[in-house]
Amino acid sequence: MRPLSSLTAALVCALLLAPSLASAQEGSEDRRGPVPETEYEKWERIGQVALSPDGRRLAVTITRVGMDPELRIRLVDAPDSVIVVPNGGGAEFTDDNRHLLYQIGVGEDEGEAMRERGETVRTALGILDLTTDETTVVPAVASWSVSDDGRWVVMRQYAPEGEREARGVDIVVHDLHTGTRVPFGGVAEHAWQDDAPRLALLIDAQGKTGNGVILWDAPTGRIVPVHTGAARFSRLSWRPDSDDLGFYEEVDPSIESEEAWADTTWVVHVVRDAVSSSATHARLDSRTEGFPDGYGVAGWRDLTWSEHDPYLAIELRERLPAEVCAEGGESAIDEEDESARTESTEEDEGEPDSESECADDPDDELTVEIWHAADVDIVPTQKVRAGIDRRATELAVWHLEHDRVVKLEDDLTEEVTLVEGASHAVGTDATPWDHDRMFGPDYEDVYLVDLDTGEKRKVLERKEYFFGASTGGRYLFWFEDDHYWTWNVASGETVKITDGLDGVFVDLDDDHTVEQKPPFRYAGWLEDDAAVLLYDRHDLWRVAPDGSGGERVTRGAERNLRHRWTRIDPDRDFVSGPEPIDPDAEQWFALYDDWRETWGYGRAAGLGDEVEVLLLEEARITGLDRAKDADRWIWRVEDFEDSPDVFVGDRDLNGRQITRTNPFQDDYAWGTSELVEYVNAWGDTLQGALYYPAGYEPGRRYPMITYIYEIRSNTVRSYQVPSEEDYYDFQDWVQDGYFVFQPDIVYRDRDPGVSAVVNIVPAVRAVIDRGLVDPEAIGLIGHSWGGYQTTFFVTQSDLFAAAVAGAPLTNMFSMYLSIYWNTGGTDARIFEISQGRLEVPFWEDEAAYRRNSPVFHIEAMTTPLLMAQGTEDGAVDFNQGVEFYNAARRAGKDFVFLVYNDENHGFRKEPNRRDYHRRINEWFAHYLKGEPAPEWITGGVPWLEQPGGRR
Repeated sequence: MRPLSSLTAALVCALLLAPSLASAQEGSEDRRGPVPETEYEKWERIGQVALSPDGRRLAVTITRVGMDPELRIRLVDAPDSVIVVPNGGGAEFTDDNRHLLYQIGVGEDEGEAMRERGETVRTALGILDLTTDETTVVPAVASWSVSDDGRWVVMRQYAPEGEREARGVDIVVHDLHTGTRVPFGGVAEHAWQDDAPRLALLIDAQGKTGNGVILWDAPTGRIVPVHTGAARFSRLSWRPDSDDLGFYEEVDPSIESEEAWADTTWVVHVVRDAVSSSATHARLDSRTEGFPDGYGVAGWRDLTWSEHDPYLAIELRERLPAEVCAEGGESAIDEEDESARTESTEEDEGEPDSESECADDPDDELTVEIWHAADVDIVPTQKVRAGIDRRATELAVWHLEHDRVVKLEDDLTEEVTLVEGASHAVGTDATPWDHDRMFGPDYEDVYLVDLDTGEKRKVLERKEYFFGASTGGRYLFWFEDDHYWTWNVASGETVKITDGLDGVFVDLDDDHTVEQKPPFRYAGWLEDDAAVLLYDRHDLWRVAPDGSGGERVTRGAERNLRHRWTRIDPDRDFVSGPEPIDPDAEQWFALYDDWRETWGYGRAAGLGDEVEVLLLEEARITGLDRAKDADRWIWRVEDFEDSPDVFVGDRDLNGRQITRTNPFQDDYAWGTSELVEYVNAWGDTLQGALYYPAGYEPGRRYPMITYIYEIRSNTVRSYQVPSEEDYYDFQDWVQDGYFVFQPDIVYRDRDPGVSAVVNIVPAVRAVIDRGLVDPEAIGLIGHSWGGYQTTFFVTQSDLFAAAVAGAPLTNMFSMYLSIYWNTGGTDARIFEISQGRLEVPFWEDEAAYRRNSPVFHIEAMTTPLLMAQGTEDGAVDFNQGVEFYNAARRAGKDFVFLVYNDENHGFRKEPNRRDYHRRINEWFAHYLKGEPAPEWITGGVPWLEQPGGRR
């Protein structure tokens, strides 16, 4: 990979005016051979990257196509001195720079053998002492957690085989400085206090004996009991930067009140100043003032602390009376029963996975489903969402100072968002617009919710792009009629804040059939809501929320260089929500030229100061970050020819490459990539990504595979490893002697198929005109939407010698009436306002649906077509492939249908992925290279000779 250096403004201008790279393909013949498929398995990908706080060491997880992963640990100043840990990963440096912790797994073959023997596959913990380079390996560690000061690590062990009654397991706290270890038994959860070596432990033992919450002070070893009881406890939570601790305690429904309940509920405990001798203890239960009748605390949701105000956000849910189950017909969520079936850890932040049905339900044998035309969400959608809906909760706040509960969410405000530091929350309600969202955009009404009283006031109606409250809570903020608007919470004034500004804040190039095209969105707010930072296509704008004006603070439009604000903050806290942006601080921007496909980063001294371009290359440059305690910076670079690697440098991004993935690539011929410009039949100037075959010989004409979807030119800088498991592997085709081309496709309303033809023909002609490819040996391929366009195209033109369509739409009429089973939604909505771009149902424009349906033009197809689909396709109904198969048989067309049983929209099983990969290659080898065709292409294979028929 080529080194990167700082670019001056003059060099940037020169770069932007540089000529096409087409001439770069003219050169001496590369005599290296392509990569044999037997070598694909060793190809590497970069996984997690960790930079030590002092910036001196780098730990990178490497995965491979067909081999076990490894962890590579380097000194940044001596990158060749690498420590390799087989099956390592999950690296974490301690904040004191003294240790590196990482997980050690087992190899894929060993793990599979263990599972076949019925053994639990267990990971180990590796501890590298960075001061001595000595390594300690602790076996059977399921997870770990390090104190903020980097000295102590909790090592969570595995539960004994077959023991599932309690959630608690043994843990060991290891002192990384002295090597001392302190064991604790029956620990279900643990939580380190912020900025203090103090550990809260939640005990969940067999028989519930000794259950409760304790504190352990690491330096002194002192143990302080917080609360005990013969009950389950859950969800330990320290208040950020505080000594306050919260947790749940389960309540037995048989003894909690005179009313009988079929489900469990929880008490919320808060211990103020938990570490002091004067700690105070508060509890929230159904007797707390304001607690709503018929509700209980949902014990599977984390507690949310207010950072500045003395309240705790909790989730409530409606209780299920015991008589409901006695009468039959409904189900209860039995958390205790669920916990006995599901191993839970402190890292386990999910909700219960299933529900226990009421006993002796008289309807258990019924299988009927009632689908009604008035259903806003059709029954398949409701079924997909059933697990979430059964666990629906409603937000409330517990005012700790006054020991009072205020419920914020209800039928009027389905979703409520808290605003840190404000006395109000923001609620939204979409139900008045349910009919609109059945086949159109999602709209919602907006309410202001008083935190002290729960009073709700509707302030906005029918908003599609509502972005919530400003950081300080003084404004509500949304996009409508191609402009941004605010509503002043104090005055109630509504202002169009971008009115009169020169910027265009809506994406006018979006070609979906919607009333309101989407905005480019925003970066954030300044302190005290002084301004909001908005994006147009290229630049960042500082705009006053009161409508008094705004200004463009970057100058990307002049150079077609997109500027996107980037937070560089190793201490950032993603939990506490968005923080205001300091306009006087140093500002960083991700840079992108969508025409030249150049990527990089720039910096300004303050908001509004000139952005200095530090990196800008014809490569994908991403992942910029800084060491926590040092002025060392890290980023990733890749290109089609260059495997992704990590660079480390100074604040001016003068750096050097530290990793070297896939060094063996130099032993083989490799392709190159460039952009191809063309003009479609509508006069739009577009681009495509063209990849040259490995070992390209100037003057020779090659076969070409054209891969399509929508916008694809932006992949021109992306690296792809060769793999037999990736059935659409561009690198594999390049290695096999093909050009690969990915043209951009743009659309006109009600003509998705016709639009594809309008774009693809001139795009391919532009490549043919270069004299690089054999015009009689060009193939077309796509999956899903690309599969649809492929299938449609071959019924309109004989430009391609062969085609492959994966999971395509073939009949727009029947597809409109089908269901997207993966989500349970209707395809009608997708057809009208999303990818289908057909705008109306077929009875309002039958001609458009027929004109764009491949199956209705089957008689014109002369291109041999290979189609593949899974029988359990949850995105494109399997019958779409069946319809085209039957039509092709009746019309006597050259067509083969690969049916992968029990596969979804993308194929999951490795043998099927490899099989489809092989058959694509055989199909194109025959039709584009003239190689002999296997029998499955020429005459099919009888069922009894196929794998399923032989079993």
